[in-house]
Amino acid sequence: MVNKILAPDVRALKEEAAAEPPVHHRAIGFSDRFALGFTKLLRFAADTFFAKRYGHRAIVLETVAAVPGMVGATINHLTALRRMCDDDGWIRTLLEEAENERMHLMTFVQIAQPNLFERLVIIVVQWVFYVGFFLLYLVSKRTAHRVVGYFEEEAVTSYTLYLKEIDEGRSPNVAAPAIAKHYWKLADDATLRDVVLVVRADEAHHRDVNHGFASKLAGKPINHTAAPYPAHADDIRLKMEQSQTSTPYRTTPIFDETSLPGALRREHRTKVGVWGIIRVLEGELVLTFIDPPEERRLTPEQPGFILPDQPHFATPAGPMRMQIEFYDHDPDISTP
Repeated sequence: MVNKILAPDVRALKEEAAAEPPVHHRAIGFSDRFALGFTKLLRFAADTFFAKRYGHRAIVLETVAAVPGMVGATINHLTALRRMCDDDGWIRTLLEEAENERMHLMTFVQIAQPNLFERLVIIVVQWVFYVGFFLLYLVSKRTAHRVVGYFEEEAVTSYTLYLKEIDEGRSPNVAAPAIAKHYWKLADDATLRDVVLVVRADEAHHRDVNHGFASKLAGKPINHTAAPYPAHADDIRLKMEQSQTSTPYRTTPIFDETSLPGALRREHRTKVGVWGIIRVLEGELVLTFIDPPEERRLTPEQPGFILPDQPHFATPAGPMRMQIEFYDHDPDISTP
């Protein structure tokens, strides 16, 4: 199924293809030109291959973005051990970058719900890029870090244009996933726009750090200050385990009053062991329970909570937009 939550229109894709990074390191010498050319080639492939499938694009590219930090940290760690010398703080910085990019992926997985095709592409791309980048890092650390710097330039551009899509109403500004609200310390009512803003800030910081590493390795002065890095949670693993109670295993596409499937308008029930939450994004929806009989009017402020094997049906109360989250455990929220 093609993702529609992160699918810009043709006009948006043309804008992205023509866009240039607002902050750009000028390529000097063969190493920089190779890095820039390689980045432009990958960008062309992404624009061509993913077309309107922004969900596929975001998930696969964030998988690629999480590789360089781990590769750099591994090789620098082994080098420091062999030479019995200090690493100048590179290992910790690169590990933090790898973890940060992984959290980007985990966030977009919650938003876009990858299908089998996406997961297969992730496996193939990850292996190919890991091996290729590992070899590049062994041959030239400077070129490898410059590649990442240019990657991040393109990422900042893409997220800037994606913000424009949200602001102009072409992409729905859905609620931020619980994992994102915890990791970036966002407000409880944070939305996808808030997530894109902090992800873009992360990418801008990585851009400047990697360009700085490349310049240092080339013996050139670092004549820029790294972009501010957003605040992140320290207890990621603990919170991820705790937040399983508020993270759905599947989310439906967004339906409106005309696209709401007939099966949801008729009496039906969730499976045994499955809980559901109906979230109204705009307008109102009437949720009717059969046994015991009860009727509730759902709004953006009042979601609907459905127990396992509970018979019910939904009726739009005029123009509206909604989606359903499914959980394999009790999400532990109070019934509205």
